Amino acid sequence: MNQRQQLEQLLIEKAMKDESFRKQLIENPGAAIEAETGMKIPYGMKIKLLEEDHQTVYLILPATNLKNSELELSEAELESVSGGTGGTGGGDGQAVGWTKVGDWGC
Repeated sequence: MNQRQQLEQLLIEKAMKDESFRKQLIENPGAAIEAETGMKIPYGMKIKLLEEDHQTVYLILPATNLKNSELELSEAELESVSGGTGGTGGGDGQAVGWTKVGDWGC
């Protein structure tokens, strides 16, 4: 599992335990992620949340122009957001691991 997947898993786990966070994540994923992690989502980046049900499963294919290294956070960056307490990103208002829109293929 790469570091981006680990961060996504942390967000999913929090949403499964915290109904308020889940609602925020559904209503405005970018704002919820920024509030939870302290990461600043780059201007122009689109984050789409899909909620599965019992009859629908989503398979997400990453953009073909991304290198695996562009999808990963450093160990320090991952550690800074893994506490789940919110506001624990880079601390300087900058994106941690999300440096440009192209990193996520948007």
